[in-house]
Amino acid sequence: MGMPFEGISVTGYDNAKKIFVNSWIDNMGTGMMYLEGSWDDQNKSINFKGKTVDPVTGNDIPVREIIRFPDDNTQVMEMYMTANGTEFKGMEIKFTRK
Repeated sequence: MGMPFEGISVTGYDNAKKIFVNSWIDNMGTGMMYLEGSWDDQNKSINFKGKTVDPVTGNDIPVREIIRFPDDNTQVMEMYMTANGTEFKGMEIKFTRK
């Protein structure tokens, strides 16, 4: 859309609910996404599910996010959205500690 993309994600563990929680907000929309998830030991990942608002229709749509930890210095975040009943990958960000 002709401007730099900026987003902020906060991930934590809710001790009361015994689940991971995640929020996401970026400069392409005005809403905040909230997700809940669980740890997948086999894939070294947190698998989140939730809903977000489709800015075109104003309706809630399903969203899924996976945060993988392939090694001690790498995280990969994949975000999946669903539009017209079809899921697609909307974003992938790789974080590397140096």
